[in-house]
Amino acid sequence: MVVDMSKNGDLSCLAEYLVRLNKTTPVTFIDTVNLSSGVICAGDCFNDEKVAMFQDESIDGNFLALLNFAQALNAATLLKDLQVMVNADTALISFAEKYTHWSDIANAVAYLSKNPSAMKWLTLLKDQLPKVYNQALFCAWLGATLIQDLKRSERDACNLFFLAMMHDIGLLHLPISVVHDQSTFFISSLNLLQNHPMLSFGALKTCALDLPSDMLMSVMEHHEKLDGTGYPLGKNSKKISRYGHWLAFLDSINGIYTKRLKNSGRSLRDLIAMVQMNGHGRFGVLGKKFIECLKALPECHVRVVPNVLMPHLIQAVRDHNGYLSSSVTIMNTIAQEIGFHHDDTRMHSLQNAIIHINISITQSGIINPAYMRWLDQVEAEGLEHAYREVEDVYLMMHEVIYHVIKLRRQIELFLHSLADATDSYYLRKGLERLERIVMPKLHPNLEPFWIASVK
Repeated sequence: MVVDMSKNGDLSCLAEYLVRLNKTTPVTFIDTVNLSSGVICAGDCFNDEKVAMFQDESIDGNFLALLNFAQALNAATLLKDLQVMVNADTALISFAEKYTHWSDIANAVAYLSKNPSAMKWLTLLKDQLPKVYNQALFCAWLGATLIQDLKRSERDACNLFFLAMMHDIGLLHLPISVVHDQSTFFISSLNLLQNHPMLSFGALKTCALDLPSDMLMSVMEHHEKLDGTGYPLGKNSKKISRYGHWLAFLDSINGIYTKRLKNSGRSLRDLIAMVQMNGHGRFGVLGKKFIECLKALPECHVRVVPNVLMPHLIQAVRDHNGYLSSSVTIMNTIAQEIGFHHDDTRMHSLQNAIIHINISITQSGIINPAYMRWLDQVEAEGLEHAYREVEDVYLMMHEVIYHVIKLRRQIELFLHSLADATDSYYLRKGLERLERIVMPKLHPNLEPFWIASVK
């Protein structure tokens, strides 16, 4: 692979991360490098001056192979990071105590650590994008744990661990501002972010020469979905590789856990409803195994909202029900107006996303008039035994809202490149109606509680 720094912004971004790393721990050149702009000597530090020397050069292959990191990750450090992540979270501890065999995890770590370039990528990821590194730790730990419980081979466990740790290294080819602030939505930023699976594949291809190409391809598939609503290629279940299915599941579970339950004091068992809501179009065999494992955990009765403030949360659930009901009505109108008689795979993806939201709502059993009437009874009679379920419902509603917001972004991205005037008209009008629906806010008295941080 030839990468031209003067024309390819992703390597320029990587260089920026390397310069930042060099300010805290030395990043030096291993050997002398002869460039048209001059000579870089072995032992020279990677700094802005060296970046400028590469502006008109092409680098063939693994760029990190040119560099030495003074404090690169090793097997012992990586294993410790995994153990620290688990031991810092009571929800993960209880799951790990029941299912994780740390000797097998250590074998997977040893397998990964045999690849020096992979360890350099992870060193840079940990230092520059620590949240992304922690996501990788979560996915690798959970993936290896579930594969062990499925009685798959040690090779499967090691390979999945390797791929899970490395699947987001493509983010190191994107501007720091884009990766750090994903809360602000711009079409240009979304386009860049949706390229990161391909960038991860390209980077991994240069440093994991012993892995089969179809296994490397799975890194490009970690945001693909069984129902074809993922990216970058919109593959459906039949076209996604086995490891691709697994990576997509792990990445999704990390997102659900981080946004809904992390730091809540709840058990991983509370993920069951949200995993089941998404299972029909998102998860495969690993999802079924995960639910099976979760059901074997003891029930958790922790809740955070005091009884005196429960009427505010009940009202929030009502408000969110109104938001979702209005959104679904508009989405169904969009689906009817654009119809199903066309050959555009992206349009089918939009329709599948709408179908997924409708099925998720149906499977949740909570977003309907009957449930709202029951909620009125809970509030009127002060049914304390039902208060925890109200918190559960609030979490489930936010899982659906996440998919509604994702659909809105998908429509906006699609409109950016849509040629058909008729479909463009219906989608634009539908998007305008969706954007006019105001997202409900929690009562200020609920702000101090964990539930207010749910996204």
